[in-house]
Amino acid sequence: MTPRRWFRLLLGMGLYGGAFLVACAVGGLGYFHFANPRDTCASCHEMTGFYSVWAGSAHRTVSCRACHGGSLTLDVHALESHVDRIVRHFTGDPSKPIHLLEKHVLGLHESCSRCHPQAFADWQASQHSTTYARIFLDPEHNRTASPTNDCLRCHGMFLRDDISLLVARPPDTTGSWMLRDPLRATQPVIPCLACHQIHAPAAAMQAAGFYDHREHAHIPAYLLPLASIRQGERAVKVSRDPRQRVCMQCHAPSAAHQLGTSDDRTPAGVHEGLSCLDCHGAHAHSAAASCNTCHPADSHCGIEVQKMDTTFLSTKSAHNVHTVACLDCHPQGIPARAQLKN
Repeated sequence: MTPRRWFRLLLGMGLYGGAFLVACAVGGLGYFHFANPRDTCASCHEMTGFYSVWAGSAHRTVSCRACHGGSLTLDVHALESHVDRIVRHFTGDPSKPIHLLEKHVLGLHESCSRCHPQAFADWQASQHSTTYARIFLDPEHNRTASPTNDCLRCHGMFLRDDISLLVARPPDTTGSWMLRDPLRATQPVIPCLACHQIHAPAAAMQAAGFYDHREHAHIPAYLLPLASIRQGERAVKVSRDPRQRVCMQCHAPSAAHQLGTSDDRTPAGVHEGLSCLDCHGAHAHSAAASCNTCHPADSHCGIEVQKMDTTFLSTKSAHNVHTVACLDCHPQGIPARAQLKN
């Protein structure tokens, strides 16, 4: 056989071999992208637990790739996550817990908006859609506080770094903090996964929860402790609604457990015992239409409750609607019920 024929033969074998490898690669990627997750994602023992929980969740009819991306996804963060798990599998460290990093959480955040557009729109309209810039670059707050890791308990709980790697404070203690990565400025600090676990059981009550920054774990609402709150020496009646326990992870009193301290919003006074969700929307958090749910047009005083002097009417009011009591407005005693006009 002449050298020319040898060359053509080797060239042909190389081309056919290359085409075969490309076909296998494309076929393999396609299989892992479209096949049943039980035969792909869950085929690695590290993922079987996640698959089992997902199979009993409200999202069991949603494919893994819809939220996490598949082998053919163009999402760089998703591909990076997949490659990291493969490397970890073959490097002999499969026992290391698998956690979502913040960059992956933000990708899932976009997936939530596609399937839950109304809830996502409500969240965007609420104060819980606040950003890193709004929380960590507030001039008034920066003048009175120092950055601590406890900030990450409620803002940026998916960060794995020490807060010193997130923000820097100049030597002048009265100066404003600075984000070390300016791209974080517009990113949300309370994404959907802060209160929702994708693989949570199907029961609605168990779908809510709280992501604990220190434990790197999502704690279901029904496992969170019921708060013990006091008003002076008196124990305040607290709603047993598990969802309120999620709210109180961030809107909690100080270590002394006194009502209204720190960022506590526990209902007391005429509203004692109510749950946050009795008045506030689950995602929009607006309480604008809540009064009419429980109150008639006229109160005992003959005044519409929405026009009474509370913070519901004006934030400048001295009477916080969360804790207002009858005697706050009637220190001389509660008047008799007004006679209704015919």
